[in-house]
Amino acid sequence: MKHLFKSAWPAALLMTAGSIALTACGGGSTLSEPKPLVELNAPAYRMQVVWHRNTGDGGGEFESGFVPATANGLVYTANRDGEVAAFRLENGKRVWHENTDHQLVAGPGIVGDTLLMGTRNGDVVAVSAANGKPRWHTNLASEVLAAPAGEGNIAVARTVDGRVAALDLESGKRLWTIESSVPNLTMRGTASPIIRGNTVYVGTDSGKVLALDLATGEQRWEQTVALPSGRSELERIVDVDGNPLITGNDMYAASAGGAVVAMQPDTGQIRWKEDIASEGNLAVDPQHVYATDLNGGVWSLLRDSGDTEWTTDQLGYRSVSAPAVMDGNVVVGDYEGYVHWLSADNGDEIARGHPIGEAINAQPVVLDDSRALVLGAEGELAMVRFVANQ
Repeated sequence: MKHLFKSAWPAALLMTAGSIALTACGGGSTLSEPKPLVELNAPAYRMQVVWHRNTGDGGGEFESGFVPATANGLVYTANRDGEVAAFRLENGKRVWHENTDHQLVAGPGIVGDTLLMGTRNGDVVAVSAANGKPRWHTNLASEVLAAPAGEGNIAVARTVDGRVAALDLESGKRLWTIESSVPNLTMRGTASPIIRGNTVYVGTDSGKVLALDLATGEQRWEQTVALPSGRSELERIVDVDGNPLITGNDMYAASAGGAVVAMQPDTGQIRWKEDIASEGNLAVDPQHVYATDLNGGVWSLLRDSGDTEWTTDQLGYRSVSAPAVMDGNVVVGDYEGYVHWLSADNGDEIARGHPIGEAINAQPVVLDDSRALVLGAEGELAMVRFVANQ
């Protein structure tokens, strides 16, 4: 697993997937070595590194709340030392760099001309996207492990103790707060709030998705994605730590407790449910939903029914990142810093590269049909592209 747990359990349980993977959710505990990579014979594509930069301390393998954000030809990054920076997408040249004097653990989220980060001390920190200068910071009393989101003049953050708070984007003043229960043992991670129109969607550690009114925090609906099962608290983990994914009239969510679901965004009604344990973000194309499971398996499901189109375990126990769709195929990173491009037709690996020498926990950020950004756990950032072999 990629994260520590949000509970004071024995250190023996706090393992890195780079050496040994602990699999417990969904029944039983097993110890498994990461699968070795198989040499690709005459791959149709090769990966090139367009540029590479070190963005500073990313916090290591167990801090996965950092994500690159892109806007206006720039990519923005944050790191554990409190630094925020902007780089040009075309060549990776640094445009500006500022230190927030906070111990950041998540972000940046971008809302208009504002960057939002979360801290270990429970702060939401806002800086200018133009130059990184501070705007405000507001303390929410508990760690903010996922990038805050925003819409219009409202920012929304999720804290590790189960709270969701809305803040005025101009001043940081708290507008409303709601609380949800948190189990005794959960994965160390939370979902970022997702905002569409005047509704905020939030995944919880109790295996649910909540829909809240953006202006007031009033609950519109609540839907259970997965119910706890098993005898031990470890087996009963059901966190929804991946961001709910909304496209058109469909919403998708995943639980570490063993469920990927399709839902109606307006009502929360579940259309289909598949038994896949996932803690990361999902990805979609017009016909498919893609997920990576806790064991490093990659899945392709049909959007209309949830039926499995294909699944592959060729990257088993390699702490595979959440998937992204690029030029109709699927791209993921792994714990050794490899980037894998999988065919959307059958899951076969059609290209591979090794742009950075550290774990890629964050979901790749796809820029166009051939280019993507990958961020390493220690702060290495690379733009990669896939080109056809002649």
